[in-house]
Amino acid sequence: MTALGPRLPVLGLLASLMLAGLSAPAMAQVTYPALPEKYDVQARYRIRADRDERIRQYRSMQSYLKDIGFVATARDDADLDVFDPTAELLQGTIPSANARRILDDARILTAIALPSGMAIPEDGKKPVAVRLRIASGFGQKEQREFHDQTVRHLGFLGFQEGIGYDHAGHAIIRGSLPAENLLKLLKDLRTQPSGWFAPLVTRDQLPEPFRNTLPIRYVEVLPDSADVPVVPNAVTTSLSKVTPDVRAIFNDPAMAQQPVRLDLILEDEPKLEWPDLRNRIRTAADGIAVEGVVGVVVTIRIPKSQDIAKLIDVPEIRAIRLPRLGSETGTVQPGTSGTKPSELLVSANVAALHAAGFQGDGVRVVIIGSDFSGTLPASARVIDYSAELNPDLIPLPMGMGQSVGATAAQLASAAAPKATLILIRIDPSAFHQLLSVARSAAGEQIYSEAMQTRSFELTRRGETLTLRRSAATEEYRKAFLDLSDSDKTIARRDKARKDLDQLLADELIFKGAVDRFTALKLSLDQLRGTAVVINTLTWETGYPQDGLNELSRYIDTKYITKPVTSSIQARKQPTAPIWVQPASMALGRVWAGPFLDEDGNNILDFASTATALPQGNWTRELNFLQFAPPEGDRTATLPAGLKVRFTIQWREPQDPDGYVPREPVFPMTLRLLRQLDSTGKTQASDEFSEVAHSTGAPLKLLKTAASGAFEQTLEVTIPADGVYALRVEGRSAFEYQIPALRQKVEVSPRIVIEPADAATTAKGSVLFQTFNTSTSGVGIPGDSSAAITVGITTAPGDTRLTLTGAGPGLTLLTKPELVAPGQVTIGNTTLRGSVTAAALIGGSAASLVSSGVRVTDLLKNLGLTAGDTFLLPAPWLSTLSRSKSER
Repeated sequence: MTALGPRLPVLGLLASLMLAGLSAPAMAQVTYPALPEKYDVQARYRIRADRDERIRQYRSMQSYLKDIGFVATARDDADLDVFDPTAELLQGTIPSANARRILDDARILTAIALPSGMAIPEDGKKPVAVRLRIASGFGQKEQREFHDQTVRHLGFLGFQEGIGYDHAGHAIIRGSLPAENLLKLLKDLRTQPSGWFAPLVTRDQLPEPFRNTLPIRYVEVLPDSADVPVVPNAVTTSLSKVTPDVRAIFNDPAMAQQPVRLDLILEDEPKLEWPDLRNRIRTAADGIAVEGVVGVVVTIRIPKSQDIAKLIDVPEIRAIRLPRLGSETGTVQPGTSGTKPSELLVSANVAALHAAGFQGDGVRVVIIGSDFSGTLPASARVIDYSAELNPDLIPLPMGMGQSVGATAAQLASAAAPKATLILIRIDPSAFHQLLSVARSAAGEQIYSEAMQTRSFELTRRGETLTLRRSAATEEYRKAFLDLSDSDKTIARRDKARKDLDQLLADELIFKGAVDRFTALKLSLDQLRGTAVVINTLTWETGYPQDGLNELSRYIDTKYITKPVTSSIQARKQPTAPIWVQPASMALGRVWAGPFLDEDGNNILDFASTATALPQGNWTRELNFLQFAPPEGDRTATLPAGLKVRFTIQWREPQDPDGYVPREPVFPMTLRLLRQLDSTGKTQASDEFSEVAHSTGAPLKLLKTAASGAFEQTLEVTIPADGVYALRVEGRSAFEYQIPALRQKVEVSPRIVIEPADAATTAKGSVLFQTFNTSTSGVGIPGDSSAAITVGITTAPGDTRLTLTGAGPGLTLLTKPELVAPGQVTIGNTTLRGSVTAAALIGGSAASLVSSGVRVTDLLKNLGLTAGDTFLLPAPWLSTLSRSKSER
């Protein structure tokens, strides 16, 4: 037995080394509240020795504890512990600074520390917050497995793990458990919970390394915290297909009789079966109008929101959501001191192009926007396409004051003074309208789904009016056959006259609707021959990124010069229009990149270990948020009441020769966390409560033979002022038992933060603070390879003000292709944003068309490379001047 004495220093050193991981560098990033002066400590020790050796070791342990300030609680029989071979508990107080040093004595196995004076709750079911320090010293992978095994076994005691805390290399566990089970942590966790004769889980059933390692060493009891409760995201069975934003409308009694526009997500893109499916959607409830189809997304208008549940019975409908809004890529503000259009034209050498006589003569330019209120160029004509979404073909009200669209039209007109401008206004919630305009501008003579619906409705109204006219005229004739003066006949004649007058009024309204329908359809048909399309809107969510959405694919097909084998063929080819698209201005609100999980815990690392952690952060698994008001500095505190939508979209491979599941192979969950005390004065700064998490199956936005694109959303109202962070979890949903069949799925998600209502938009923007990426994609339809996507530059090659890249799945496609200044002052208005650069380049493209340049090959013909600043080369311009003089 005496051999145990020399081993004690070695064992003490081993214990110190196993706990060394608890003071990893990341711990310095967490701010902890001031420690109490003393801790009340209960500890379990073990001395396996004969009587004399036990006495020696016990006194040695007492001497060490005395040196570090431990004062044992007085007991009448305490003096017998030195002789009792079954005695193993210590109880007393210790200065907080030395509390962890109690484990430096290898005879002490486990300790529980409570702030001095703090009592364990009498209600045994009440949860107690704890921070557990477990054995460490394993390799990275084995340490994580040991951490997870310990958490799972603690579950038998009712333990609930915390979220977002600093696990110090998986050496710390943070959470809560019922008060009645707290002191059970003094015992060997591997024997807990125990029955009459044996533990619930026998030793041979425990996994390695948990089976052969004492798990818990030090338990620190924390003060109670006023956690923000988790927002319920319960999904009722009857509304399982309905997203939370639609469910909120359905459950609102005030909205029961109100019309609402919805997006129906189908299982597959409709093809030959579409007429039958469209009819079943229309007849699911009275008055449903189908307005658009883009890929698997069908947009409808339902007259009463209380009828939403009736759509669930249509088997092809996978989900029902609210339409996703497009956003303008610029803002207008009062101002007179900025760069003038003439200065932009001179700096880009466009003025020299005009001087050579090329000013867009006879070229048709289409500008698409959400509003064209304000001063317009004299030659501009407005087509209000939002009218097709109204049964009476009446457009939405225009805004007040000078709009982004109107100012962009003025700049485009300055770049192509003699071009014909057609300004097409669309509803920013109707993505399908943008596709319809793209088709019309490319020369297709089509009826959109909305126009077909309006035609169907007008036909039915005309038939009804015909029946009414027949009945009203017959009643009028009969009523005036009797010209007696009785009250009954007089009343009948009055009613017949009023009914006929009302009929004439209704027929006049109907004629106006028919005239508006005819004029709108004719105006769209006249877009054939368009040379340049400038779109001022961009979409960040709701449709497949990486150029996979139907609009981007259409642009790739129709807005590009077809390859030919000879110049003769090239001359016979019809000229394709060019699509000029401003890049997204959502910088700071978008993150994209590969799903990194370097420690294998199924939580997304927003950056690799090569990226230094910002000051005050301890993990790459949390992306803290910040708030940017319209005026003033950004703040780390989000104000209460903001309604925010978080959207994550990803594309994953699927085996084309095997079973292609409806659900994603790699589902992801969004979690919004609130930091309980960012200062660390009352609680550690790594303590969080979960505010909300995404629920329900992700929406499948695209299905191909070998892949699928999915989108998951979390919409939440910020419950209280505070510091918030986003966490993303993901793991394979299909784990094959045979290792050879297991498939490692590599995905690159894209996360977007958007305001979920107009009130939040007016208050400001919620941005990523810790990690954000500028190369996360230029938005839709800028991700099209054929579109000329335009960004902002303040210096040659500087595009920091706009997003770049075509999306996380197209890392080799350079976007934007061109950059140009992002600010111009016209009259008393200053236009800022990538729409400025798009209007300049789009108008200049129209002037180039009048010179004979094929603008669908704009970069090649100008001798520019992707990412260059827009500048017409002077030597190239001189060749245009000579060629004109030779004509």
